[in-house]
Order: sequence, then structure tokens, then C-alpha cells
Amino acid sequence: MCKNTPNELSYYLKLGDAVVIVDEDQIIIDVNQQYEAITGYKREFLIGLPLECLKSSVTPFVMYKSLKSTLKKGKPWSGTMVNVNKSLELRYSFITITPIEIKGIIYYVGVMRLAEQLLIDEVNQHKIDQKELFKLLALSSEMRDVNIAEHLLNVQNLVEEFLLNLFEDRTYNLSLEYVSKIIEYSVLHDIGKSGIPESILYKTGPLTVYEKKIIEMHPLMGVDVLNKLADEMNNKVFDDKKIAENIIKHHHENWDGTGYPMGLKGEEIPFEARVISIVDVYDALVRNRAYKKAWTKEEALSYLNEQKGIKFEPNLVEVFIEKVIHKNSIFL
Repeated sequence: MCKNTPNELSYYLKLGDAVVIVDEDQIIIDVNQQYEAITGYKREFLIGLPLECLKSSVTPFVMYKSLKSTLKKGKPWSGTMVNVNKSLELRYSFITITPIEIKGIIYYVGVMRLAEQLLIDEVNQHKIDQKELFKLLALSSEMRDVNIAEHLLNVQNLVEEFLLNLFEDRTYNLSLEYVSKIIEYSVLHDIGKSGIPESILYKTGPLTVYEKKIIEMHPLMGVDVLNKLADEMNNKVFDDKKIAENIIKHHHENWDGTGYPMGLKGEEIPFEARVISIVDVYDALVRNRAYKKAWTKEEALSYLNEQKGIKFEPNLVEVFIEKVIHKNSIFL
């Protein structure tokens, strides 16, 4: 252990997760073997370096601002961050940083675990199937919202009901295999939110222009997470990654072209994204979330009708309301 590290902190280095200890100036004073394995750097090289040497530009600046603000108040901070290892690979990790005062000096103990590795190990060991993997991945992206599991399940159930009606209707000439993939991947639509600061993601008041720009980054961040996982697993899990990518990247595009991130318009928007957009918005409106109270069913349906031709494809909205909401009260 480094001579500058207080004995009181030595126990943290024995944890099974990766641990890094820094001083008040954010200089690394010790790490354990797990941290060496994650970063690819040896302990001797890391000690004495500023912690920010390992950060990446993918993690929004405001995330670091939120982290510093919380720690300055003497409170622990938890979140998902993106760092760069020795091979210049981006590594997504869950991390908790705790300020600890010893003899009047503040030290910071960071305990981290790779987000994707947790899931990859489970898949490789055949402990979970594909559907369970997608749910775990989706949950991990919004683990700070206690109601997210219910929302994801509702979205998937509504998407299934919606698509089966569209499949039977034959208007869109959908194959059963295509429908099944959309249902399966629907829970992944917001995995990019893992990189959005909690202070912005669950803000109760109006967002600033800058905060809105940060929020609008999450579809592209989600695609990055998807590609990372697919590469790590040699594409063994995603039978049709393009469908998953379209859902993640384009579910915030608007029918009139005013959405993000690409500003696609009308049928330029992939069909799967058009479907998820309607369902996601509806369920988010009628459910209590960390940042808002639930709307009534009538208010939500009124909003969908108002947004026909603006946010949503008109025909899809009509089918969703008539064939799913009015027909099946189990989802109300």
C-alpha cells in the first residue's frame, strides 16, 4: 500500500470490486488489483496521477460538475461514468465515490464495477437468457428511478399488444419475426440515459437550453452502449442489432422533423422507432415518475391526438388508441 494512504483506508482495497483512493486534489494515492485490471495500468504507474487522466469526453461535463458539487457537500455520489482504459477503449462503470475524513484530511474512495461486464459474464455463463439480459441492461441505465422497472414492463406489454394488432391488420405488412424483435428490444430504448446526470434527468423544474442539449445526447450514447456490448459478446446476443439501434437512436424523432438526434421526418423514421415513441410517451404520461405526477388517461389520450402529424404518425396513433387503449383496460 502507498505510504501516503492512511491505514484506515486499507480495508477498502481488499474489496472484490475495483477501488481507487484519491486525495483532496484528486491525485490517485492507491488502487487495488481489480482497478488495475479494469484500467490496464499498473498500480505503480497510476499512483501520483490526476484521476481526470482516465476520464473520457463521452461523459458529459455536467456529470463531473454534479459529482464535484455533491462531494463538496460531504455526501457520497453514485452514478454511471465512462472512462478510458490503456487500450483506449471506453469502459462504462457503476461507481460510488465516498468522502472520508481522517485526521482533518478528506480522502475520496471510489468503488466501481463495469456495467457491461456484469451482463456479459451472466450471458457467457448461460445464467440468463436474452430477454432477461435486455431487461437487466435497461434497468441498469435508469437504476436511480425506483419506478423504472414498472415503466419498462408496461412499455413492452403495450408494444406487444400494439404490434400484434398491426400484424393482424396487415396494413404495414409486418413479419412475425420482425414484430418479435421489436417487442424484445423495446426495453432498451433509453439505455443511453445512463450517461445523463441525475440532477438533469430527474429535474422537477424547467430545463435550461444547455440541459436540454445534454438530454438530447442520450440516444447516441445509447447506441454507443449497444455497440460496445455487441462487440464484447461477438454479436451473439443481438440477432438483428439494426432494429435495436433504430429503437434506441430514433425513438425521439418527430413525424414533422422537429425531433432529435437526426431530425428525421415522416417515413424516414424507422417504423420500430415510430411505434416505441407513441407507447413510451403514453406510458410515461400516465405513470408517476421521479420528476412528474401521473396524468389521467383522458389527458394522455388528448395529448396523443393533439400530436398526430406533429410528434407521431397519425395512423399509428389511431390504431394504438382504438385497438390497444380502448380495447384492453389491463394497461390503463
